Amino acid sequence: MLKYKKAILVLPLLFLLLATPLAQAVDFEQPVYSFDVPAEGYAQVMFDQGYNLYQVGRKEEAIQFFVEAVTAKPNFTKAWFWLARTYQEEGMIDEAIWAWQKVLGLEPDNSQAKYFLEKCQNWKKYGKDAWDNYEQGYLKFESKDYPAAIGLFRQAISLNPNMDKAYYWLGMTYFEIGDYHNAIWALEKYLSLQPNDKTAQYWLKEAKARAK
Repeated sequence: MLKYKKAILVLPLLFLLLATPLAQAVDFEQPVYSFDVPAEGYAQVMFDQGYNLYQVGRKEEAIQFFVEAVTAKPNFTKAWFWLARTYQEEGMIDEAIWAWQKVLGLEPDNSQAKYFLEKCQNWKKYGKDAWDNYEQGYLKFESKDYPAAIGLFRQAISLNPNMDKAYYWLGMTYFEIGDYHNAIWALEKYLSLQPNDKTAQYWLKEAKARAK
């Protein structure tokens, strides 16, 4: 990649910002009329403008600046992070997955990126609303709020009847409250989708034994 970008590339974007109410929130004290702009400095300017646009809710425009920042500086982790986050919030799931993977390529131990990448992948696999209900149900299960967990897992299943994880944890929730017949039903549904799960087979056997 070329080390320098001509200032002519910067000026149209800065002009766009100067023509909007956002201009008052942006610091334009740095000179913008030099003929050569270092690639790293250009990337930082583009990121800053993108972040300012994001902060005032202009996310579609912010994406353009974040893309420009990572194009100028491909190892700009912070720009990749905010690009991924903005894609995710805009419901651009495939693009968000791609950008989160870029973040993890640069920072493999970034726990936030790992979490959001998994969330986006599950949104794509199961549907956003189904996954969000399942995720909330699991948190309720962990806090032993079993009635709320059951309602959320059932809502997830109503949104996606093939959501294996929701059936499993619904079965385990019923098991915890001693409703073994419903536990059997839910675990059998789960095993119809994941027939080789030894753990589920064990708990199904336990539920059947206790239901007698």
